[in-house]
Amino acid sequence: MKESKRVESAGNKPKLSLIDQLVWLISAVTRALLRLFRWSASPSDKAMIVDEETPVFFDLETTGLDTSACDIVQLSALSGNQTFNAYLLPRCSITDGASRVTGLTVSGRSLLFHRRPVPTVPHLRALVDFIAFLGGFGGPFLVGHNSRRFDWPVLRRVLEEFGLLEDFRRVVSRCVDTLPLSRDMFQLPKYSQPFLVQQFLREPYGAHDASEDARTLQELYRVWDPSPSLVSRHTTTLR
Repeated sequence: MKESKRVESAGNKPKLSLIDQLVWLISAVTRALLRLFRWSASPSDKAMIVDEETPVFFDLETTGLDTSACDIVQLSALSGNQTFNAYLLPRCSITDGASRVTGLTVSGRSLLFHRRPVPTVPHLRALVDFIAFLGGFGGPFLVGHNSRRFDWPVLRRVLEEFGLLEDFRRVVSRCVDTLPLSRDMFQLPKYSQPFLVQQFLREPYGAHDASEDARTLQELYRVWDPSPSLVSRHTTTLR
């Protein structure tokens, strides 16, 4: 979501409910078992895990543009045919500009997409599930449009709020930003994702829906086929 009004921060670090604590405990056990499996893997298996790299395309929709205060309302990612999508009930108000762009509004304890309720999950569950989704790939790295300045700072802050940043970093080590990458590859009048989709894919899509943004970004990346050296130039290390 890209608009300019500031949003008030939720303020204090969130208090976890009993259900959230149980989710956290289960996820911690799962991560421990995964680390044990990797430690006990044969040398050939370990080599395969280290050598394989997988781009995972992701996008966020948020309550505003202020990366220090806005909250996530939709988190989507995909790699190949494997997809992840979660709607989250925000902990602060959605600005009018954000709602106009995304079609997302809040009514009571419900999140609406173009006035229709969508199922939401708690922040902790969404983040734990996202880490588990990423952990299913060999050497995953994130790919996002304008991710260095917007998506990654927001995601990093929310992960840190829930004590999950180090767990995330154990799975994903870097993020590629396709905005400067596209500027480096092509001479175009604009580099917004809707313009790039029109220019290279020539297909309509639901811009500012995180799942559609991630899907079309994967297609753009496939068409561009950037060289490893060029990708490296626009990579941010998450360690």
